[in-house]
Amino acid sequence: MSPGERIVYSRWFGRAVLRPLVTLGQRRRGPGRRTPSFAYRAMRKAYGNVDAGLWDSIVAHDTWMHPPLELASSPEGVAAGQVDTLVETLRRDGIAVMPNLLPEEICDALERIAEKAECRLVHPLGPLTGGDENRLRFDATSPVAVRYDVDEQDVVASPEAQGLLADESLLAVAQAYLGSAPVLDLVAMWWSAAVGQVASSSAAQLFHFDLDRMRFLKFFVLLTDVGDQNGPHVYVKGSHITKPAQLRRDGRHQDRVVEEAFPGAVATIKGLRGTMFLADTIGLHKGLALVDGHRLMFQMEWATSLFGAPYATPSIAEPSEDLVNLAKRHPEVFGRFELPSESVVESGAAGD
Repeated sequence: MSPGERIVYSRWFGRAVLRPLVTLGQRRRGPGRRTPSFAYRAMRKAYGNVDAGLWDSIVAHDTWMHPPLELASSPEGVAAGQVDTLVETLRRDGIAVMPNLLPEEICDALERIAEKAECRLVHPLGPLTGGDENRLRFDATSPVAVRYDVDEQDVVASPEAQGLLADESLLAVAQAYLGSAPVLDLVAMWWSAAVGQVASSSAAQLFHFDLDRMRFLKFFVLLTDVGDQNGPHVYVKGSHITKPAQLRRDGRHQDRVVEEAFPGAVATIKGLRGTMFLADTIGLHKGLALVDGHRLMFQMEWATSLFGAPYATPSIAEPSEDLVNLAKRHPEVFGRFELPSESVVESGAAGD
């Protein structure tokens, strides 16, 4: 098969096979149900298809299915007064650093949770002895893994984390950028350690893009000071809009290939504790391997829908008043989470 024939076949395969599989999966999913695995795999393959219009049409349909919420014109929160500027920067670059820092007391509270948590180890350095070999508290003096993931359930139980979940200014940024009603998709927090290793693929320290959902936006907070030696976040500006074919392939990508495709576009995000930034991580990005010290990161994600990778359903047994109020007005935002029935207006709202 000639190169031209392969392109024609790929385009035909995308339109005749991949798109119908995704559409079928959307119909089968429904409220409270997981995306069929065949549909999720088809979605990921569609992104790498040579027919860029195929992916655009799939995303447009998903966005159309979830019309925007009625939000306040000047919402309060950590992004108050910045919504339009942040969205403009995100559309252009794919990443936007916020000018203010998260208040110190919120950073303190989130750090205390991470210090007490039994974390899931990512890329352990060797066999461990005693207890659960895959779970340990983070010990900055003797780390035994590249990354320590705090359980989502532990994070969302925190009133301080719930304050960010209920932040209407961040919700407004997500909606304006995504162009549809945002669904809170993921809450995460993790430690990264300097362990004298080369960059870890499993710890996301090589260039890649995320594709668990069709369209999404992430919010990050540095909960420790991060300099050049402490694993800053690296993002390729503009790669959320377009990429050469070889960089639309699922997997990890070498620095040389990325830098040749995007000369001068690689940005390094570092800063003081409390630094906040937003990123569309369908753009190429990575976390640099730490040379010294450790790093604690908090993350939230909104998506146009929950179509995609299967995630567990966390329970928020004691939601804050702000979270309850927002869930009553917009239950679809919290469709992935279990909240007490009196916290929502519509029982079983799916956010799908």
